[in-house]
Amino acid sequence: MAEKAFSGLKVLDCTQGVAGPYCTKLLADFGAEVVKVEPLTGDSSRQVGPFPGDEANLEKSGTFFYLNTNKKSITLNFDSEAGVSIFKQLVKDVDLLAESYVPGKMSELGLSYEILKTINPRLIFASVSPFGQTGPYRDYKATNLTVSGLGGVMYTMRPGVEPSSRPVVAGGSQADYTAGVLSFIAVTAALIKARKTCTGEYIDISEMECVTSSLMGNLAEYSYLGLSRKTNPFPIHGYPQGDAVPCKDGWISLTPGIGGAPNIAFLIEQPELEEDPLLAEPRTRMAEPNKFDALIAPWLQERGKWEITKAAQELRLAFTPVLSAGELLDDEQIKAREYFARVNHPVMGNVQYPGAPAKLSESPWQPGRAPLLGEHNNEIYGRLGYDQNQLDALKSKGVI
Repeated sequence: MAEKAFSGLKVLDCTQGVAGPYCTKLLADFGAEVVKVEPLTGDSSRQVGPFPGDEANLEKSGTFFYLNTNKKSITLNFDSEAGVSIFKQLVKDVDLLAESYVPGKMSELGLSYEILKTINPRLIFASVSPFGQTGPYRDYKATNLTVSGLGGVMYTMRPGVEPSSRPVVAGGSQADYTAGVLSFIAVTAALIKARKTCTGEYIDISEMECVTSSLMGNLAEYSYLGLSRKTNPFPIHGYPQGDAVPCKDGWISLTPGIGGAPNIAFLIEQPELEEDPLLAEPRTRMAEPNKFDALIAPWLQERGKWEITKAAQELRLAFTPVLSAGELLDDEQIKAREYFARVNHPVMGNVQYPGAPAKLSESPWQPGRAPLLGEHNNEIYGRLGYDQNQLDALKSKGVI
């Protein structure tokens, strides 16, 4: 079996939510040994659905499963002196510690970077929090919605033809996943440096700043022009610009492109409209979007999304189907690349989930399941020298 990209890397994962666990999931899926340190009641995401049959169960959370594939789970009570002592033993032999407690919590527990680096000088310590470890917002609690708003991305989430409409947030937990990806990049950079120098470092990750870093040229525009962009993407080629409109079997996204709009006349089988200002002039479409919609809607509503896409491509029109989750599972491109993975879980059964975000030819991604709560207590604590009697005693005292 080919060696994985992060084979040999040892990680302690004390993160919850989405951003931190997604970062460590990527490490685990590419070969790192990631030990998830959970409270005795389990990671908070074990309480978050979807659940098979809509029946809540700590071992059946679809959210927890996806964010924790290929990890090992141990339970540990940080509020006990014995728990803190055991954690320090675990830290001695790891490369990376990732945590997402409220700022200052690790210091309160006596587990700050300054203390832990005396135990393991090569330790990389990454803290993921909504606003970072410093500043007036550091103690605020936040959600994906909060971070999207304060990070600036929500301000641009409006239709191009309605820049004064109410801002919205992108579907899913996009701010959290953005922070997860950038956290992964940050720790990977630190790991590369540590390999050369054999010294660790502290990484302070602010989800708000991760979101703000994704605003493209919006901040530069304000610096140069005093312009706060209200839409994203900005419809520089006129309406429509990526707008989703209904068709016979769902939705299709329309982006005519530079100079492409006149070809819509041939798409809707009305070639006499090729020179009509509504098709030939972007400004006219921007000024009268409802009139454009009324022109094209009847043709779209009589045809399926893939039929429309094929016809549009032949005319070099950038139209594309808007796929639902169910349609994505059956998409021929996704199937051809064997993107979705299947694994067996002892409680959930056979589970299908999104696979590798990238294909590495020599150090491939690996499919795997999420761990059961405390599934690897004996294995991990056994490495520290604890025998079964000692583990039973620690469990009875509420330490593990």
